[in-house]
Amino acid sequence: MKKETTLTILMATYNGAAYLEKQLDSILNQTYPHWELIIRDDQSTDDTLNIIKAYCEKDERIQCIQYGLAHGTACRNFSALFDWAYENNKGYILFADQDDIWLDHKLERSLAGLLTNESIHGTDFPLLCYSNLSFIDEEDRRIAAHLPLPPQLRLQVLINENYAWGCTMILNRAAVQKIKHIPTESVNHDYYVALVIAAFGQNILIDEDLILYRQHQKNVSGNVDKMTFMSRFNRYFKDTDYMLKPLVNNYNLVHSFFNRYRNELQEDQVKMIHAFLHDYQKSFPALFLAMWKHKIFKIGFGKNVVYFYTLYLLRKKVMAHVKAGSAL
Repeated sequence: MKKETTLTILMATYNGAAYLEKQLDSILNQTYPHWELIIRDDQSTDDTLNIIKAYCEKDERIQCIQYGLAHGTACRNFSALFDWAYENNKGYILFADQDDIWLDHKLERSLAGLLTNESIHGTDFPLLCYSNLSFIDEEDRRIAAHLPLPPQLRLQVLINENYAWGCTMILNRAAVQKIKHIPTESVNHDYYVALVIAAFGQNILIDEDLILYRQHQKNVSGNVDKMTFMSRFNRYFKDTDYMLKPLVNNYNLVHSFFNRYRNELQEDQVKMIHAFLHDYQKSFPALFLAMWKHKIFKIGFGKNVVYFYTLYLLRKKVMAHVKAGSAL
């Protein structure tokens, strides 16, 4: 009898009692039954732990772990979970937020997409599949917003911006083994993961909505209101300093990735990332030319126009914060 593939779902929680039960129920209702849910709570002060305990007692596939010493951010929480998965030699990994709702075929379709690509590239090739998503509000009502995603995420795009959301990802064992550890200073665990796989494997889109992504005031990232044209216009042209923190985080993440993997990257990848980091420090004209030469662009003409404008305004401030090592 063929042994079914067990999927390992990593969930980071912190004061998520308001929506946690709906997310857990959506995982329990999955059409693919062969999974384990590993939850790590970051010292919640609401009813989160009581909810987790009740669900652990309800289903043996759910367990709450105490692992690692990192606390204080979602990235640190997911980093500890990933360390646990790597240490325990887990194969197929997914990330779960505490406040979304998974459509009942998410696991089934995610695994099918990954296995299809493994049949093409082989099981030793690092693969990450990411899906599209639908948005819902605090009352579970659909939000009329669509997020166009590229069919693949290349390194040149990811140097600027991530388009693969952690809650939509599935990774194979080769990807987990290549990543090994998510640095806690990465700010966004999914961004770092996508960056590594773009360099050494492939990030491939499953072009269908597989989760309902919740929008509310406490969203850590990915608020749909920030994606509208007027929101982007206000950020880039009226309140340019709003973009300072994302730019600092972006530079630090790429720099951290480069320091860790430089000796393993291909020669053209080394030249591209080194030029980006070096010329970022040098001047805006040098940075612009380096990005143009290596085709380091965001997706969409309009986004690139405002992005380069923002770099022109904020590059010096970004480097001042980076060199000072100060948090924003």
